Amino acid sequence: MLTQYHLLAIILTLVLFGLVYSLYRKGQQRKAVILHQVMRVSFLFVLATGILLVPMMPFSILRGGKLLLGIISMGMIEIFLMHLNKGDLTKFTTVSLMIVLFATIMIGLFLPLGIYLRFW
Repeated sequence: MLTQYHLLAIILTLVLFGLVYSLYRKGQQRKAVILHQVMRVSFLFVLATGILLVPMMPFSILRGGKLLLGIISMGMIEIFLMHLNKGDLTKFTTVSLMIVLFATIMIGLFLPLGIYLRFW
């Protein structure tokens, strides 16, 4: 049950990230800043549910890596949006955000509480 709340918080955060990104690109700073603050609150839900998921399974290096990558992902999203807001976004920031997000999502999918592929 907790996994579903964690996934819901992640989806909410990613949707808010998309909205904030599009508002910053359109130049609607006031709306973007308000939604950016709401997105920061959703970070707290993602972090809280993620930390509560840690004791549900035995701790492993992969699970610790996922926890670390999740925290780095939230930081990279913040860095990306702040550079976008200031107008000095670089390709390095964009590519590193994509790599970290992709790695975090893939590790999360293949951990024991992730997706099970059953063929029977």
